[in-house]
Amino acid sequence: IGGPPPDVTSGVAVVGARRCTALGRESAHAIGRELALAGVSVVSGAARGIDAAAHEGALSANGLTCAVLGSGLDVAYPSASRALIGRIAKDGTLISEYPPGTPPSQHHFPARNRIVAGLSCATVVVEGATGSGSMITAEHAMEFGRDVFALPGSVASALSQVPLQLVREGATLIRDADDLLGDLGIELVQAEIAERVDLDEAERRVLEAIVEPTLPDRLASALGVGIHEIVGVLMRLELRGFVRNVGGRYE
Repeated sequence: IGGPPPDVTSGVAVVGARRCTALGRESAHAIGRELALAGVSVVSGAARGIDAAAHEGALSANGLTCAVLGSGLDVAYPSASRALIGRIAKDGTLISEYPPGTPPSQHHFPARNRIVAGLSCATVVVEGATGSGSMITAEHAMEFGRDVFALPGSVASALSQVPLQLVREGATLIRDADDLLGDLGIELVQAEIAERVDLDEAERRVLEAIVEPTLPDRLASALGVGIHEIVGVLMRLELRGFVRNVGGRYE
């Protein structure tokens, strides 16, 4: 349903824990968004947690995303992802090897992971506990000769077990979306981001001016506008996921 599936050379799989941490979800969203801004299709399984965050990140940048389902295309599962699956059907691509009306089944999900890996030139694993389906996706990617990247959290966290194991087996460790884009040979600058998305002139100027964590009053001074105008623009950008406020500084 939707558009055609991505060419293997222009798709990157982003998978990981369903019960992820807030940081893992934020990282997956950022990776999905920046891949989309670079013109890369984000491939995942529409499950809650990391999968959903990656899809949502791509959609937030009006980018391409592809969801491989473990049920028929007319069966939205999980129910928590029903709205997301509807958005992907409209603005992205839904894929399933199962006929319409097929309900989800436990063995469908490990099987569909080979399709997620096969549609992608690289697979990124963001968090995952031992026994996680994300390990299956990564193993398929390695069997296909594709690049595998891993983003772990604390070494003391159970959700770091799969990424750390993958790193020991030769996967590339990344810290964030910037690391991934660098390793994929993709460079994005703020001016390019502004051109690719629907931003007004004030939003573009502010986004281009943020080259490091910055206070609103410094932005106002640098751009020669009032602080109230800057705060309003920053709030709009923050709501859309282009900047974030960390201790009063925007990055």
